Amino acid sequence: MAPLTNFDQRNVYERELLKLALKLTATKDTEEFVLASNNNSLLSHGSNLSLKRIETLAKQGFYKNFFFKFSVRDNLLEDFLAIPFPLERGIVGYRVSFVSKQNQSLLTPLTRIEHISKLTTLQGIGWLDSDILTKNGMPVFTISVYEKMFEMINENRAELFFRGINEWHSEYQTFKYQFPNLSVDQNIALHYKMPRFFFTAKHNVKNAKRVEAGLKMAFENGQLQKLWNQFYAESVKASKLSKRTIIPLDNPYIKNLNKGYEKYNISLQELIEIELSTEKSQ
Repeated sequence: MAPLTNFDQRNVYERELLKLALKLTATKDTEEFVLASNNNSLLSHGSNLSLKRIETLAKQGFYKNFFFKFSVRDNLLEDFLAIPFPLERGIVGYRVSFVSKQNQSLLTPLTRIEHISKLTTLQGIGWLDSDILTKNGMPVFTISVYEKMFEMINENRAELFFRGINEWHSEYQTFKYQFPNLSVDQNIALHYKMPRFFFTAKHNVKNAKRVEAGLKMAFENGQLQKLWNQFYAESVKASKLSKRTIIPLDNPYIKNLNKGYEKYNISLQELIEIELSTEKSQ
């Protein structure tokens, strides 16, 4: 997994969401929490950690009330206590691709997975996306340095770099001047189920229940949706899913996951309504 860099703001939303959940469930005897995210940033301590190190810290109880956010997969459900709430409401599973400006017409509305499987797709080492894409017949080249991925697309050293529709827009704004040959395909989007949960050690039941209750409270009172919109609505609008061919893929790594979390996902129709609401107001 790519370590946090000066350009990397991927952890901000989950930090704010956890703070909100804790605020809504605060009592006089509330305890301090430590959060790590799937970009390996130990937020409260500024360290860069591998997933294996995060797992070790969680299992050993090195930090009290240690939570980390990660894409759900069956082995994590076995080893840790999961808070079954999709933090980004499922939009990470909608993927659009960075391409170079020379490759803007590489994908078309008629593109199918068989066509994509002939291209070089870039992903991060240890990312669940890498495994999902590989299982669906796509050759994937993996590297560890986050910023390097944008550089490789910019220099035509890889053809495709798929990112969530909640991720690509801010990344493009961040890197477009540093990598002026960077562009984004406008024709297709991949889609697969890839919920991201908070996880903690199995013994941390009381605080896991607190976080789960706080997330559900935030959803019920609309504060979670408000925070979600603050971070992701602009990127959803810019993704223009209504104008893309959406290619469904299978995620074979969540076979043991209870589907109850899906009621908190945002639907494709709702995403398109967010997009079209901008067009109507113009």
